[in-house]
Amino acid sequence: MKKQREKIGHLLKMTPENHSCWLQRKIAKVCRRKIIIEKEKKGCYRRLLQCIGFGKSKPDRHLNLNGQTIPKRFANNKIRNQKYYVLTFVPVVLINQFKFFFNLFFLLIAVSQFVPFLRVGFLFTYIAPLAFVLLITMMKEAYDDFQRYRRDKEINEKQYEKLQGDGQFGFIKSEKIKVGDIVKVNQNERIPADMVLLYTTKHESSNIFIRTDQLDGETDWKLRKSITFTQEFHHHGGNLIQLCEAKVISEPPSALIYNFKGKFCRDQDNDTDSDERLTLENTLWSNTVLASSGYILGLVIYTGNETRAQMNSKNPNSKVGLLDLELNFLSKLLFVLMVLLALTIVISDGFHANWYIYLFRFVLLLSSIIPISLRVNLDMAKIYYSWGIAKDVEIKGTIPRNSTIPEELGRIQYLLSDKTGTLTKNEMDFKKLATEFSTFTVDDLDDIRNIIEKNCHDEDSPAKDLYRALYPTEEDLDLTKTGSKGKSNTMRRKKRRDLNYSIRDLATALAICHNVTPVHNNEGERELQASSPDEVALVKFVESLGYSLERRDQKEIIIKNKIGVMEEFEILECFPFSSDTKRMGIVVKYKKNGLILFFCKGAEVVMKDKVKPQQRSDLLEKCEILAMEGLRTLVIGQKVLSIDEYETWTNRYRKALNDYDRGDYLAAKVRDELETNLDCLGVTGVEDKLQDDVEKTIGSLRGAGIQIWMLTGDKVETATCISISTGLKSRSQPHFFMKEIDNLNEAEFRLKELERNVENSCFMIDGNTLDVCMSNKNTEETFFEIACKAPVVCVCRCSPTQKAIITRKVRKYTGKRVACVGDGGNDVGMILESNVGIGIVGKEGKQASLAGDFSINQFSFLTRLILWHGRLSYKRSALLSQFVIHRGLIISVMQAVFSLVFYHVSIPIYNGFLMLGYSTVYTSLPVFSIVLDKDTGVQQALDYPPLYKTLQKGRSLSFKTFLIWVWKSIFQGGFIMFCCIALFNDSFANLVTITFSSLIIVELLNVYSFVNRFNWKMGVASLLTLLIYIITIYSFRGYFDTSYINGTFLWKIFALTFASWLPLHAYKVIYECFDPPEQKKILSGKSYR
Repeated sequence: MKKQREKIGHLLKMTPENHSCWLQRKIAKVCRRKIIIEKEKKGCYRRLLQCIGFGKSKPDRHLNLNGQTIPKRFANNKIRNQKYYVLTFVPVVLINQFKFFFNLFFLLIAVSQFVPFLRVGFLFTYIAPLAFVLLITMMKEAYDDFQRYRRDKEINEKQYEKLQGDGQFGFIKSEKIKVGDIVKVNQNERIPADMVLLYTTKHESSNIFIRTDQLDGETDWKLRKSITFTQEFHHHGGNLIQLCEAKVISEPPSALIYNFKGKFCRDQDNDTDSDERLTLENTLWSNTVLASSGYILGLVIYTGNETRAQMNSKNPNSKVGLLDLELNFLSKLLFVLMVLLALTIVISDGFHANWYIYLFRFVLLLSSIIPISLRVNLDMAKIYYSWGIAKDVEIKGTIPRNSTIPEELGRIQYLLSDKTGTLTKNEMDFKKLATEFSTFTVDDLDDIRNIIEKNCHDEDSPAKDLYRALYPTEEDLDLTKTGSKGKSNTMRRKKRRDLNYSIRDLATALAICHNVTPVHNNEGERELQASSPDEVALVKFVESLGYSLERRDQKEIIIKNKIGVMEEFEILECFPFSSDTKRMGIVVKYKKNGLILFFCKGAEVVMKDKVKPQQRSDLLEKCEILAMEGLRTLVIGQKVLSIDEYETWTNRYRKALNDYDRGDYLAAKVRDELETNLDCLGVTGVEDKLQDDVEKTIGSLRGAGIQIWMLTGDKVETATCISISTGLKSRSQPHFFMKEIDNLNEAEFRLKELERNVENSCFMIDGNTLDVCMSNKNTEETFFEIACKAPVVCVCRCSPTQKAIITRKVRKYTGKRVACVGDGGNDVGMILESNVGIGIVGKEGKQASLAGDFSINQFSFLTRLILWHGRLSYKRSALLSQFVIHRGLIISVMQAVFSLVFYHVSIPIYNGFLMLGYSTVYTSLPVFSIVLDKDTGVQQALDYPPLYKTLQKGRSLSFKTFLIWVWKSIFQGGFIMFCCIALFNDSFANLVTITFSSLIIVELLNVYSFVNRFNWKMGVASLLTLLIYIITIYSFRGYFDTSYINGTFLWKIFALTFASWLPLHAYKVIYECFDPPEQKKILSGKSYR
C-alpha cells in the first residue's frame, strides 16, 4: 500500500506540464483503483473476522434508562444448554459414535453384507449388535438432553416484573428480557441477566447481599451497592424511565466475572463531574441469587450467551482413563489376530482365484473377535461403581461427577494436595499477637482486655496520642515552648508509642478494616456475613477483646468499645482485598473529633514494604517466628492523615477513578502513594486446624505407594511445621530447603546436593526458586527427575498457575497417574490438569468441588475412596474387559476350527439368532456379575495399604494377561470343537446344538473359576441364564435339533464341557497353592517386595 502511494506521487510529480503524459496518468489511475479495491477487501475481511469473533473488539454499550440502546441489536436471553437439535440429533450422535474403532469396524462389516458375494450369513447377525449398542447410546443421550431441555425451559419461562413507561410493573418471561430493560427481582430469586443495580429497598445502606455459589462456587455472600443518583431518585418517588438523558455506559461482553468497567452519566453531555464510575460492586451477574430482603431494580446490560455465566460455562475437557487406552491398544491387537487367523485359513486352502474375497469373508466370519459389547459393559460397570461410591455411608456426601474414570482411582501414584482447607479445616483460632513491645498468647487475652479498657477510660478516641501530635492544643504548645516534660513533648521525643495506645488502635483496626457485615437471619439471630472465613474469625476475635461490631453500611461503621461507648466512623474510602494486591485498606473519619485514619492489613510479603523502614527488620523477624510455629500471619498497619493531606489525596484519587479507560491502573498508583510509611501496629498469628484424621490418612496413602506433594501459598516456615504435624515428613527424614534462589547455577548446584539423599528427604522449595529451575529446559527436566524421587515435596508460595504447571509437568516427566485434591478456586487449574481431580467442599466454596471428577467433604475420605473403591473398580474392570474379550475370541476360534475341518467353507457355524443370544441373554448376566467380585474385604483393604501398591504395577491388565486369555480361548474353543467332532462323529447334524450348549456351560463355569470370591448373586445369574437357555432350546426348535437329546447325549455334553474347563481350573488352583496372588501374601503376613 505505502509503495503504491509513493509510486502514484512519483508519477504525478515527474510529469511535465507541457508534455503529453497520458500513459503515466493512466498508470496512476490504475494504481489508485488497486488501493481502493484492497481497502474494500480489507474491510470485508475485518467484518468477516468480527463475525466469527476475531478482529477489532466490540464497542462500548450506551444504555439509556428509557430503553434506548446503542447498538440496537443484542443476543436474546434464552438459555439453551442442550447438546443437540431435533434434526441433527441422529447424525451428530452417529458421527460421535463412529469415531470409535469398534463401532466403525462393525459398521463396515454390516455394510459389506449388502454386497451379494461378500454375504456370509443373515444380515441381521451383523446389524443387530451394532444397532443394539447405538440404540442404548442414543437413548442415554436423548434422556440426558431432554433433562437439559426441561431445566432450560423452567429457567426461560420464569416470570419477572419489568418497569414500564407509566411507572407500573408488567410481567415478562426470562427469555423475553432485553438489554436496556429495568427488571425487578425479589428476595431469593435468581438474577435473570447481567444487570447494573439501580435501586434497592435497603435505602439506609444502599447495599444488598447476593449468593454467587452457582456462578463461582463461593458460598459466602457478596456485597453489592446501587448507583447513588438512581437510588436517591427512585427513593423519593421518581420514575427511572423518565430519566431520558441518563444512561449507563458499559464495556463489551467479557468472561471476567471479577472485573467490570462502566460509567453512569446523568445527562448526554457526559459531564465528568456528575458521572459515577461503575465497578464490580455495582453489578449483579446472571445465575446469582438475591439474598437480602425486599427487592431490587436492575438495568439489564448483557443477556443470553453474552452474560458472564454463559461465557464461563465451558464444557470440561473429557478425561480418558488409562484402562481405556490399554483396551484400545488390545483391540488393535485383536484386529491383527483376526486378520492373521483368516489369512491362516486361506493359506491352508491355497491361493485360488479371488482369494482376497475369501479372505474378506473369513474376516467377516471371525469378526466376533472384536467385542462390540465391551464398551457397553464397561460403561454400565462404571455407572455401577459410581453409584456404589455415592451410596457409601462411610464417605457420605461424596459425589462422582465424572462416571467415566472411577477405575483411575486405582492407578494413582502421585497425589498433589493443597494445604489450606484441604489438609486443614480453614477454621482460624487466634494463637498469638506480636506487637512492637511484646508477644501475647491466648493466655494473655485478659492482659490485652485490661490494656484496652484502661485506654478507653483515659482517652475518648483511638489514636489520641497521634491526634494531639497532629492537632496540638494551646496547652501542648506551651509545654513544648517551656521545655516541660509533659505528655506532648515526651510523645514527640519517643521513638515508640505507648503500649496502651498501639494495642487499642490494633483492636480498632481489626474491628474496622474488613468487609464483614452484621445481619439478622429469619429467626432474628445475629450473624456475621463476609466473603472470607478469615475475616469473620478476626472480627470474632476482636469481639472477644471487648470491641463489638454493631452496624456497617456503605457510609459508616459503628462499634461498641470495651466500656460500652459507641464509636462512629464515617467510611471515606474502602479498598477490598484481592488475590493480586494481597491486602485490604480502609480510610475512616472518627466522627467525634474528625480524626482521619487509614488502616491497612495484608500479607507480610507486601506489607514489609509499606511500613516504616525502621520497623521492617523487626516485622520480618516476628513473622518468621510465628510462621515457624505453623501460624498464619497478618500484618496490621495504620496511618493518620490531616484534613489537607486527605483532601489532596482524595482529589487525585477521584480524578484517577473517573478515567474510564485507565481508571483501575491510575487509582492503584494513587493508592500506593497512600500506603507508605505505615505504623506497624502488630502481627496476628492464627492457627488453621488440621482436618480430622489427616495424619492417619496421609500415612495410609504413603503406605499404598502414593507419593504426596503439598502445594501451598504459605511461607516455607509455615509449610515446614505443617509437614511435620500432618505426618508428611517422617522422623527419620531431614528437610532439604531450596528457597530465595535467583541464580540458575546455584539452583543446579543445590539440585545435585539433593540428588545424593533424595529418597530420604522432605524436599521444601518456594515458588520463586521453582521459576528459576523451570527457566531452563534442561534444569526443568533435571528438577522433576530428582523431585519425583523424593517421598515428600512441599512447594511454598505457590501461585494457582504454578500449581497447574507442576501437575502438567509431573504427568509429562513421570508418565504416572496424578491425582490432585483441593478446596478453593485457586485449585481448579491443577484439578483440571490432573488425571483424577478431587474437590473438597470447603469454607472457600464449591469451585473445586464442581470442577473435580469426584467431590468429597473432607480429606480423610480419600482413604476409602482410593484404597477401597478405586482399587475395587480397577480390578473389576480389568477382569470384566478381559472376560468380554475372551467371550468373543473363543467363539471365533470355534468358527476357525469349523472352517478348517470342513473344507475351508466360508459359512457361519451359528446363525444370527444364536450369535446375538450368545452375547446377550445367554452370557450377559453372568459376565456382568463380575462387577460384584471382591478379592478382599473393605476393612482389610484399609488396614493393609500395600494391597493398593500391587495395582501400580499394572499386572491386572497387561500384554502378558492378554496373551494368557488368548491361550485360554484357543484351548477351550479348539478343545470343544475337535472333541465334539471326535465324540459325535455320527451326529454331524447336531454339531450346532452340541458345541453351542458346551460353549454356554463352559462360559458359566469360567465365571466361577476366574472370579476371586464367588457369591450367591453370581450363582443366581448363572442359574437364571442356564434356565433361559434350556427354555429356548425347546421353544425354538428351528434352531436346535432336540430329537437326539437323551441321557447319553447329555452325559457326553457334560463330559466335553468339564474336559475343556477342568484343566484350566485345576491349574489355577494348584498354581495358587505354590505361588499365591500378592494380596494373599500380604494378608497372610508374608513380606512384600
